[in-house]
Amino acid sequence: MKNVKFALLGLSIGLAACQSANKNDEHKTDSVSNLKTTKIQDVDGRFLIVAGKSIGEISLGENMEQVVEKLGRPDAGDAAMGKAWGIWYGGDSTAKQRDEIAIYSSYRDTSMRVKDVKQIRITSNEFKTQDGLTTGATLEDIKLKFPDIKKLSSYLNEKNDTVAVYDAKKEGIGFEFLKGKSTSLSVHQVNTAVNNTYLTLHPEWKLID
Repeated sequence: MKNVKFALLGLSIGLAACQSANKNDEHKTDSVSNLKTTKIQDVDGRFLIVAGKSIGEISLGENMEQVVEKLGRPDAGDAAMGKAWGIWYGGDSTAKQRDEIAIYSSYRDTSMRVKDVKQIRITSNEFKTQDGLTTGATLEDIKLKFPDIKKLSSYLNEKNDTVAVYDAKKEGIGFEFLKGKSTSLSVHQVNTAVNNTYLTLHPEWKLID
């Protein structure tokens, strides 16, 4: 059942091929990530990240009933006061770290009839922006694409490792960093800080600044 759910998001198929970018660009060097030296020729829509809009086939503002039709019931989550996180896991269930997609939802309006998607968080590097940005990137990589990105807060996770949360608030995309690399990527509504929901998603994390 897990494989069926993640196939809908494109986690079970290959990535689009990459091709070399213009070597004459004086701002691109071999000493940094491939994000500076290559570009994605085309990203399959099932893998595409669009800041402030969508990840794969899930879009901000989408009715959560439609999300459940696509993914099935979530494997884990939390809900209270009309707000909820749903988490779907992919890959080997015995692996130390499984890929996941987490979706934050709340009521669309005061009628309290429909819950829609407010934030989408992924950990798999199979999802990419059109210009190749994905998890595993450094802060320097990300600043090339989102120069206005800013640090919002830091947390101690369950292993007492420091997780730093950065956000390009105006564009609607945020990142978690651990040991210099991004470990997750979140698409959220523009001009809404990505860390507004973190203590709900990670109740075991301790806010340190």
